[in-house]
Amino acid sequence: MHIVGVLGRDQALLNAIGRFRDPLGRFHLHPLHEGPVEAVLSGLVPLAFAGALLLDDEFEQAASGLLQRYSLDAQEVGAVDTVSVAAGGLIGEYNVGRAIGSLLAEADWDARGARAVLLGSGRRVSAIARELSSMGVAQVVILSENRPAAERSLPRLAASTEVVTSALADPRSEGFLAEADLLIRSEPSAEVPPEAMGPHLCLVDLRPERVTALRQQALNFGALTFNLLDFQAHRMSLGLTHILGAGVELEPLLALLHETPSP
Repeated sequence: MHIVGVLGRDQALLNAIGRFRDPLGRFHLHPLHEGPVEAVLSGLVPLAFAGALLLDDEFEQAASGLLQRYSLDAQEVGAVDTVSVAAGGLIGEYNVGRAIGSLLAEADWDARGARAVLLGSGRRVSAIARELSSMGVAQVVILSENRPAAERSLPRLAASTEVVTSALADPRSEGFLAEADLLIRSEPSAEVPPEAMGPHLCLVDLRPERVTALRQQALNFGALTFNLLDFQAHRMSLGLTHILGAGVELEPLLALLHETPSP
């Protein structure tokens, strides 16, 4: 059985992860409660770990520069959320964008020709924008605290995707939100006017609360919504698939996270 470490700050989540059992008996998740990232990563090989999942922003960035090889996504954003142990050393992956893509695909959300608005800035927004473009989204709008932050978050996208970067305070932002088919909130403090909600919308809210006021508004309108736990389950499934070299079922991970007590 493969041992996979999980490094995070949420104690309730780590306790639940320690009790999780793979239905097929292929791996065991071992919580890594403390320790600097460098010490954790250096111990993976001598302790016979198959890899590690990094579940918090601070660990993602700290791991960059400590491994032997990186995926193109990890290189581009300068962060790692999955570490695999291989014969040639430690390999870093960054699965944030693919996790959003997997979540949307699982829900049969059609990206072709859609308009997406991303609230926030930084590497997560960059990775998500690139994934949405690859899925066929027609327009990606990045709304950040200010326009320079939005522009810094802009990755290289497919030529078929229109890109807009702007500040949340820009008067145009209300129009972008009103026309959006997909809204992803990565910046916790970003506010969305109620009139932007509707049954046409798909909302992914990455705030830590399970049902935020924004998500409740969307649910009241009959919109398709997802929270941070849904995203984390997809990211863990992708990460474990990289580490083990075989597909890992999503449903047991979704059940694990949604049964974890709220922080």
